[in-house]
Amino acid sequence: MMKYLELKFPPPFVMLMSGIFAWIMAQKEVSFIQQQLMETDGLFWPVLFFIAGILLAVAGIKEFKNHQTTVNPLDPYKSSSLVTRGIYQFSRNPMYLGLMLVLLGWADFLDTFLAYGGALIFYFYISYFQIRPEEKILKEKFGQDFSDYCMKVRRWL
Repeated sequence: MMKYLELKFPPPFVMLMSGIFAWIMAQKEVSFIQQQLMETDGLFWPVLFFIAGILLAVAGIKEFKNHQTTVNPLDPYKSSSLVTRGIYQFSRNPMYLGLMLVLLGWADFLDTFLAYGGALIFYFYISYFQIRPEEKILKEKFGQDFSDYCMKVRRWL
């Protein structure tokens, strides 16, 4: 069953499901969300995390496009080059980190500790069923260059 989950669900879908889980765990009604949106003084951190997450993910996508390699996370075999420049000098997975920041902003917006469970689920799912299989494939494709890159740059931050 564990192997079956590898590279099966697009990370934005996993983020969406994790966000829904966070909302369920927070036990907040739609009226709470409307109220939160009206009280702008509590929106600074959620909006900051959301914007930072989107910018980080877009920077990762842009760098992949610049290197003319696939951004499809379900088929890392299609990777045509190892991207180590730009945002990839700081994180091996800026797109996933960006999605995580969006979830952290969502949890802060929901205003309860339990909502962070969604981000935690995302972290573990993406780490084990997306990133590790990707890294195995990239190691096969790019060999020592990928190993050297992994020694210099951390998986998340």
